[in-house]
Amino acid sequence: MTDFRTVVALVCEATDDDSARRIIAALIEWTGPAALAVPTPRQDDTRPALNERRLLLRAELCERAEAGETLVQPRDFTAWVEDHGLSRPWLQGEFKRLTETGFLQRDAHGSYTILHSHRHPA
Repeated sequence: MTDFRTVVALVCEATDDDSARRIIAALIEWTGPAALAVPTPRQDDTRPALNERRLLLRAELCERAEAGETLVQPRDFTAWVEDHGLSRPWLQGEFKRLTETGFLQRDAHGSYTILHSHRHPA
């Protein structure tokens, strides 16, 4: 069964606007508009699994790129990290991993450009 996080990953990996639109349209047709709600931070004290954390971060980066915020720094994610029960070292490690995979580009000390989203394909 396809869930929201899988669809977010597909949208973020789409190479053009048409692909992203088709994925979103298919999801709406399959489940209705309510499925497009952004996942909320967990209210309990359990941490999400590693893959879930990575998908949540990627979804957040895609949302920021969509809003025109393509230059980011880990400190911009302080509240987001706390809301999701994560740590700053984990976030910095993920930024490094996303840089190595070509999703982000490290610009200056601590600054990154989002290179790959459905609005800004790699």
